Amino acid sequence: MDASGYQKYLEKSRRSIPTELCFENVISNRAMPVRSSETLLDVDLITFQPCSLYDFMGYLLYVSHDAENLQFFLWLQHYKQRFQAAPHSEQALSPPWDEDALPQPDGYIATDPGPRASDKTLAQALDYKISFDTKDLPSWPMGSPLQEKPSFTAGSNLESERSTQHLNVEQPSDDSGLKWKSFSIQPFRSEIDRIIAHYLAPGAPRELNLSSKNRAACLHALQHTTHPSAFTIPGTIVTETLRNHSHPNFIRWSTINGNTPRMIFGRVLGASNILFGFVIAILLTLSYKSRWWRFFSVFPWVLGFMFLLAGSNGICFVLYVTKDRHLRPWEQFTTDTTSLNSVDEESDQQTLASNSLSNTSSFGKRKGHFALEAFGTANSYGHEVWVEKYRAKMMIRKIFDTRVWVQNEHLRLMQDKVALQSVLWSVMVTVPLTVLFLALPRGHAFH
Repeated sequence: MDASGYQKYLEKSRRSIPTELCFENVISNRAMPVRSSETLLDVDLITFQPCSLYDFMGYLLYVSHDAENLQFFLWLQHYKQRFQAAPHSEQALSPPWDEDALPQPDGYIATDPGPRASDKTLAQALDYKISFDTKDLPSWPMGSPLQEKPSFTAGSNLESERSTQHLNVEQPSDDSGLKWKSFSIQPFRSEIDRIIAHYLAPGAPRELNLSSKNRAACLHALQHTTHPSAFTIPGTIVTETLRNHSHPNFIRWSTINGNTPRMIFGRVLGASNILFGFVIAILLTLSYKSRWWRFFSVFPWVLGFMFLLAGSNGICFVLYVTKDRHLRPWEQFTTDTTSLNSVDEESDQQTLASNSLSNTSSFGKRKGHFALEAFGTANSYGHEVWVEKYRAKMMIRKIFDTRVWVQNEHLRLMQDKVALQSVLWSVMVTVPLTVLFLALPRGHAFH
């Protein structure tokens, strides 16, 4: 795809997302449902699933496997704010890096996404306690039980691994052909060294997807200054990736209201209805019955095509009518040994649903705050409680899994659009089929 085609794709993708669910609102946790103006004045920052910041992190962590982009982005926004708040005498020790001397990121295409919040506005809106002073350096033993992607999994003997696998902040510059001699007197220098070890060093636990050229240019800038301008290249790449790729995909993924077994079940049900409609139409055509009896095939056809088309877009009509969605697998279990997914007990179901309907999503309560931390181990999840427990869950229980109300009304409007399109297409397909069978003469094969 050339630059002009990519630009058109971005514009089309941006127009399909409501303004209330834009990138800035999701990042600042302002993707709120429609409310009266009087009520809205009493609300500042609220998390409404399934389009909250924690849900966005859950999508990046468990689905697209690039949570390091959001983690680095959040850290960078806060770092810019903290650097500007530092005394001028300290800022003078880290002058701005000459951004004109920095090359454009490889493969970067300048886009015009329309009005967007400034970095300062975003930083002020991000009211989350992200740790910047964790002392433990991460380790990353190889292997992941899920094998979704080459990833790192924190093992049970994490303390012993830390003693043998320490990060070397001199390594990134050595690999890039730079002789690392940073200026320790500069503000936030130790924090910058740890960011390099976490995100910029080759083989880092949360390594950003940067080319060798872009990585070397960024490390060269950080060798001389800790000014936020030294992060121009990775900041641009991460921001554009989140804004133009991850965020649109996340919103479209959020419209899916059922899990995979439920979607397969819905498609099978739709195909069965379509087949049943053909059986009725064929039998009535071959019989002595009047041709108007063949109208009875319309109902299974409409339902079948409607279920099939909606299911192909991730919408289960039963869940859509009740305005519910299935809980994600990682939302159903706590991080301790106690499971919230005892579907056989009604009280546990009610507890799980009530927890998920609270202002903070269940992912935010259990893992979200940890995943938003700037420093930590690799973004793996094979060791988490929910993985094995969800695998062991019976298929029938997955099909009729725990449901929770979709709080975000703007997302429900997107689901309305998909459902309406499915109904219209099913009618458009059913009408010519009905006309065709009505035009056929009676077969007189049986009464």
